[in-house]
Amino acid sequence: MKNIKLNLNKKKFEIFLEVAKELNKEDIVPILYGSLGLCMVIGEFKEASDIDFLVPGNIITKDWRKAISLMEKIRFNLKDEKEHEFERENKIVAFGNEKDLKDMSNINPEELKVTEINGVKFRELSPEQYLCVYEFMLRDGYRQEKRGKDDQEKISLIKNYLEKNKIEKEQEYLNGWKRAQADFENYKKQQSQAQKDFARFASQDLIMQILPVLDNFHASTGHIPEGQKNDPWVVGIMHIQKQLENVLKENGVEEMEVKEGDEFDPEIHEAVKSDANDTNEHPNGTNKISKVLSKGYKIGPASTREDATSTRGGEKVIRPAKVIVS
Repeated sequence: MKNIKLNLNKKKFEIFLEVAKELNKEDIVPILYGSLGLCMVIGEFKEASDIDFLVPGNIITKDWRKAISLMEKIRFNLKDEKEHEFERENKIVAFGNEKDLKDMSNINPEELKVTEINGVKFRELSPEQYLCVYEFMLRDGYRQEKRGKDDQEKISLIKNYLEKNKIEKEQEYLNGWKRAQADFENYKKQQSQAQKDFARFASQDLIMQILPVLDNFHASTGHIPEGQKNDPWVVGIMHIQKQLENVLKENGVEEMEVKEGDEFDPEIHEAVKSDANDTNEHPNGTNKISKVLSKGYKIGPASTREDATSTRGGEKVIRPAKVIVS
């Protein structure tokens, strides 16, 4: 049930719950009906003249005396036995046969939605079912003469409510579709980024395995005698070294320029133990690099992973240069 706030009919609805509670004790779940029931499903549009119940037919036939006793228990007096009406403090409660719904509009009372408020259970019609009921009532000549204008007003209110609700539902569905589309677009972007990250991380793991191999090439080619540099086997080794360097470059990896005499920078250099200085801490002397043992490498920000060390300009150090500091 929609969260409808009643003002004009607040007291009448409280009385409805009071009577329904007593009926529940007899295992009866009544139907909230009439103008009060309609106000509860489409919103308050007028003060209901009375409080209408639909109950199983036996309540107003063979068990009618029991119903009278039940109403007297909560201080209601019988007002009109033919119309099954009771009154208390100018508030009228009327009972009708729920079977009339089936006869009038082919509505099965057993299939109506059950609502529970403050432990009190009752059944209620939907706006569409109310529309069927009031359109049927207009076919009755006597009813049309007595209440035709009032019924027509209710029909108009219900149709307006349904049309407004239809537009709201369509907008709700449209908004839901837009949210789903946006979520899907975000999902595709996330998946695309995840694939790129996977490829990047896999590539960087491969790079970290290539670097030691390249170090060995540099160590070997750096000591080739000048007179042998044009020998075919040397040219072949140098070509392989160049290919490895190109692989790194294509993956955004660059060699950091480090040379003897540079100031030691802990962000891009790693001081190692040397024969001249038996410590892993860099010396307190000139703090200059005296020897480069292995090259350092950096990678651009678009190609880095989170565990790399940051450097200036958004680049990342993937391996610091190993140096001896004097």
